[in-house]
Amino acid sequence: MIDPAAATFERVAADYDYGRPSWPPDAVAWVGLPRDAEVADLGAGTGKLTRVLLEQFDRVIGIEPLGGMRALIPAEAQVIPGTAEAIPLPDESLDGVFCGESFHWFDWQRALPEIARVLRPDGSLAMLWNRGETPWPPEVEAILDRVHHSPGERRYHAFAWRDAFEGSAFEPLRHEVFPHEENVPVDVLVARIGSWSNFTIRPPDERVALLDEIRAHLTEPTYRVRLETHAWTTRRRAS
Repeated sequence: MIDPAAATFERVAADYDYGRPSWPPDAVAWVGLPRDAEVADLGAGTGKLTRVLLEQFDRVIGIEPLGGMRALIPAEAQVIPGTAEAIPLPDESLDGVFCGESFHWFDWQRALPEIARVLRPDGSLAMLWNRGETPWPPEVEAILDRVHHSPGERRYHAFAWRDAFEGSAFEPLRHEVFPHEENVPVDVLVARIGSWSNFTIRPPDERVALLDEIRAHLTEPTYRVRLETHAWTTRRRAS
């Protein structure tokens, strides 16, 4: 079953695709899989991570439950509907599973055995999250404080997803951070904010009004955003 908050991303799929940041290729390469590895982007959304995977691997599968998001995944990947709890692939059919801003939404007790099932022995699971700092004007900070943290952000920072690996079929997690910065135009930044789950869960009229209020206080043409990609990886135990 899809988390109700996660399901609301489909309402704003275009904003999600336009506004969300991409992923540093170094974070994908760090996992250590060869070019001919068969990999999947699990919970692929609109394919932000899929695009990076296609640059490094010959066969990429994008797995996404929401049709409105799935429609934007690049056609160069094999695109299929599915969830982390019911992956529509045969046993031991993948060398790698990547999750970009998706793993915290999964039902981990069901998802981890499924991921282990579709991975070959020693296959890799990689989970990526972008965390960032933006020099918001104080008026924007006040609006964001008023809206509170998103359901997804709370699930991520609780770190219960890490505890789920105890006693699983996976080796201990490895962690690395990949800093990167970008100049983000205002339109992209507003779309990014609007794709956060604390905005997507709101009634459409309220969401639009909040974004209009934020846009009115963003007076610079671009803002320098400092991002850190937090990458975690592990391998399926060989036996």
